[in-house]
Amino acid sequence: MSLGINTKSRAEEKKRLQPDPASLPIDRPIFINGLGRSGTTIIHTLLSTHPNVNWMSLLCGKFPHRPYLNRWLMRALDVPLINIYLKRRFVPLENYDFWTEHYRGFFHPCRDLTAADADPASATSMRQAFSQLLTAKRNRLLIKITGVPRISYLQAIFPDAKFVHVTRDGRAVANSRMRTPFWTGWEGLNLWAGEMPTHYRQEWKRHGYSFAALAGIEWKTHLDQMAEFRRSYPHINVLEVKYEAFCADPVGQLREIAKYCELDWDAKFETRLRRQYVESENNKWRTDLTEEQQAILQEVMAVQLVEQGYEVQNERLKAYNS
Repeated sequence: MSLGINTKSRAEEKKRLQPDPASLPIDRPIFINGLGRSGTTIIHTLLSTHPNVNWMSLLCGKFPHRPYLNRWLMRALDVPLINIYLKRRFVPLENYDFWTEHYRGFFHPCRDLTAADADPASATSMRQAFSQLLTAKRNRLLIKITGVPRISYLQAIFPDAKFVHVTRDGRAVANSRMRTPFWTGWEGLNLWAGEMPTHYRQEWKRHGYSFAALAGIEWKTHLDQMAEFRRSYPHINVLEVKYEAFCADPVGQLREIAKYCELDWDAKFETRLRRQYVESENNKWRTDLTEEQQAILQEVMAVQLVEQGYEVQNERLKAYNS
């Protein structure tokens, strides 16, 4: 039990607070945002093959207080032959443990984090930590963050950041989330960031507390959060990317993303991208769910699906398309 006594020497504390001399300035970090299972992973993974981007590996999660280890990995990825093994062993990850090391509330906030939550101490800690990940060649941070947007919060810490928001057919998202180990909807409302709004609570009750309905409401809530962000922070530019458009033309969409993020585009990078196979899995909800579950999901999402440009397949909901 701690007695409130500081047992660290002044030398140790001073060393901890000093930035790593090998750290580099953070320049236009790139954040891939979206609700989990929206397609953020495939876009993040393919973009990570760009020779100038720097991404977080499992080293950041296992050793969040030693960011220099990930920097060494980034350097090793540019060494021929050695990189063949490393690319199989290490992949880009979200690494919320790394974020939590520098801002405890980042992983599971009860609401969306906004610019008002960015205090000077945490901002300094984050900038120092992330700067230690960079190398002379891989000097553009590429970071994936799912769940609540946190966009204005991140922009307050990294003013020149680039944000890419990924959206996908909510039926596919809801179905996919229900089949992941991290979805906690089976336990009830504890999946919610904060208290479920009354109208959504009533909607869930109206559908017999269906888990499919709950997953659909979760998707709608993310859209609500993004709408609130746009109203409150219209000056922050965010590139919107649809999963369906990406699957139809991954190279073309990545070219647009690279242009927005001010990443150089060359023939070698494009060749690497064209070797990757991308296939849409949007229709799995049709076979994974019963007809009743499909109907409930579509009824819950009907208005938002149409607003997002998707067709509602249920016969009794065709009125939403008119």
